[in-house]
Amino acid sequence: MDRYATVVLADIPRTIDKGWTYRIPEHLALANVGSSVLVPFGAGKRTVRGFITDIKNTPPSDIPLDSIKNIDRLLKQEPVITKEQIRIAREMRRRYYCTMGDALDAMVPPTVLRVKDRSVLAARLVDRQEAIEQLDSGDFKSMKQVRVVELLLEHESASCVEIRQAAGITQSVIRTLAKRGVLEFFQMQVSRDLPEDTKSVSLDSAPNLTGDQKSAVQAIEEASNRSGQGTLKEMLLFGITGSGKTEVYLHAAEYVLAEGRQVLILVPEIALTPQMTRRLTSRFGDRVAILHSRLTPAERYETWGRVLAQEIPIVVGARSAIFAPLKNIGLIVVDEEQESSYKAESKPRYYAPDIARIRALLNNAVLVMGSATPQVSTFWRAKEGTSRLLTLPGRISQQGLAEVEIVDMRREYAKGNLGLFSDRFCDLLEETLERKEQAMILLNRRGFSRTVVCRVCGWQMRCASCDIALTTHVNPYAPDKVPERCVCHLCDRVSRVPKLCPECGSEEIAALGAGTQQVEEELNRRFPNATVLRMDQDTTRGRFSHRELLDAFENKKADILVGTQMIAKGHDFHNVTLSAILSADQLLGTGEFRGIEHAFALITQAAGRAGRGLLKGRVIIQTVQPDHYVIRAAAQQDYESFYVEEIIFRKRMDYLPFGHIGMVEFRGFNARETEDMAMRYYRMARALMGQHRARFKKTELSEPAPSPISKIRNRYRFRIMARDPSAELLTRLLFHTADHMEKHQQVSFFIDIDPWATL
Repeated sequence: MDRYATVVLADIPRTIDKGWTYRIPEHLALANVGSSVLVPFGAGKRTVRGFITDIKNTPPSDIPLDSIKNIDRLLKQEPVITKEQIRIAREMRRRYYCTMGDALDAMVPPTVLRVKDRSVLAARLVDRQEAIEQLDSGDFKSMKQVRVVELLLEHESASCVEIRQAAGITQSVIRTLAKRGVLEFFQMQVSRDLPEDTKSVSLDSAPNLTGDQKSAVQAIEEASNRSGQGTLKEMLLFGITGSGKTEVYLHAAEYVLAEGRQVLILVPEIALTPQMTRRLTSRFGDRVAILHSRLTPAERYETWGRVLAQEIPIVVGARSAIFAPLKNIGLIVVDEEQESSYKAESKPRYYAPDIARIRALLNNAVLVMGSATPQVSTFWRAKEGTSRLLTLPGRISQQGLAEVEIVDMRREYAKGNLGLFSDRFCDLLEETLERKEQAMILLNRRGFSRTVVCRVCGWQMRCASCDIALTTHVNPYAPDKVPERCVCHLCDRVSRVPKLCPECGSEEIAALGAGTQQVEEELNRRFPNATVLRMDQDTTRGRFSHRELLDAFENKKADILVGTQMIAKGHDFHNVTLSAILSADQLLGTGEFRGIEHAFALITQAAGRAGRGLLKGRVIIQTVQPDHYVIRAAAQQDYESFYVEEIIFRKRMDYLPFGHIGMVEFRGFNARETEDMAMRYYRMARALMGQHRARFKKTELSEPAPSPISKIRNRYRFRIMARDPSAELLTRLLFHTADHMEKHQQVSFFIDIDPWATL
């Protein structure tokens, strides 16, 4: 008997994104729902990759039998996606401007379809010393090339896949370096073992819970026992830093596992994944799988396969782990739910907590959103009763919250201290080091300095390809460690810092604004006996860099940890008694409506790193706005007073949770063509609103305008902003217009509903 498959295709436009019918030939008897296949498509002999979403014994009545083609072949013997994932993909197509194929591709790691051999192409430097000299002399014109060379200087060799992942580059960058004779290729043997983080360790017993923790766990267990199919069982675990939220997750997971169900835990940063995984493996052994972008292809292949086979009941990972192919989920945890990293910045632009809500509904699972500084909209949901609020008001540590001091930097400048550090901070840091305790210092800007300017004429060093100022960086392999190169943080182009101003010829070239490299250098100068580690995007390129840095600091091989926001969240170091936030003011003026919320969360989280053990913690916040309500509320870890101020502003401005924003951005190499396409889109959307005035009476649509950063990588950017109280109405308007508009081959665009970044 013939079988007929409904196949959705990958890499096709939305205009033909639907289920296509194909016949399953007898030799492909293993084909099933969820299988990845190659099928003929169109008039020629071209084959297209796709996924089987349904199988029937009879073809659709409206399709002639002689027009139905056969599936060409299976890409994998076993299915690679589940029926639940297919349902999620349909919902993603409705919510985000993408195709079914885009959504399913986001769920299935490419390596699951490709990994077969036990050896992979790898690279190593031809001459280590010569590579250092080329770095020192500025021979590399792209930061992408610099990253590859620095990675191989640190790790000697790595697979090309690892290099591409760690450095955020394409294979062409590696090939270019090979042609220049900088590196060479070779075949590296790979292991099919699971990642080291998930190998068996000695199991720890669960510590005793506080009364508040017991209440939270009991509420989760009771919700888990309720049938409530079709009802979202969402909870917000709101607890100050150090209140023991992770232990609540672990106890709840233990209960769910005992009931024969599965657990999915999301963390916002790769840096936090090893720490959470260690906590889980110490409690649950080899029943934990880890999913994130730093896994090797073989590790990802093995891990995904075992999860798909339902052999591992606990999955922990960053954003994409929300698609883990578990089939009987009882608990989903979104830790540090306020983090922007849960929002995807490329197609499909999904938001992981939204996918978590969908999966919780489909599985009748409990969804726990955890944070010391929840999003305003998430806290509002709890206040309004959409979710249940669970609170942990006190720290587990007997020392309680750290003592916070706000240092007015205006007074420091007035008395002649123009440096990075206040006198009070230096005194406390010296005392901390004398007691053999540790300190963590946050400055949310990587590099050496923010920009380079001429003090005479005001010229600023800017990227030729992007509409932003360049950031100076120190070459870590240069003998004098002088910042002689500038880097564009958008396109990675590297430029030499000029000796003379190109505008007026002056020698008064100055670097303004400090970055983490400058903080590290100044600490080494002032405290030569202290060991300083720096953790930012530049020092965590290697596959194991996050874990190595955090392990070294946890094992007291360093006294001070300097870093960007990746050091502020989730870490639990009991010997840290001093936490400092430098330049807190730069967090307050980002121009984004979520900026104030992000500033409060980051300052509060960074302050919460101190005093988590038996020792009393101290916190220093350096600012020129000591009376700003965000600074004051964060210093006291008083989320509720911050929330009261912010929710009034949100309601007045119709921002989330009271209204929604849609952004349509157009990008092209020709400014006029890009603006013309944006204008055509605007006119079509306006016409549609005019035809349905009653439906769109509350919708606001702005005319096309250059984006705040008007050019990136030589591509001009124009955008249209839309607002409406209903996200569904906004989505229909923007998607319908895009689907019916004539496209321009040289201009691309994307649609983002409730974007996290609008610059």
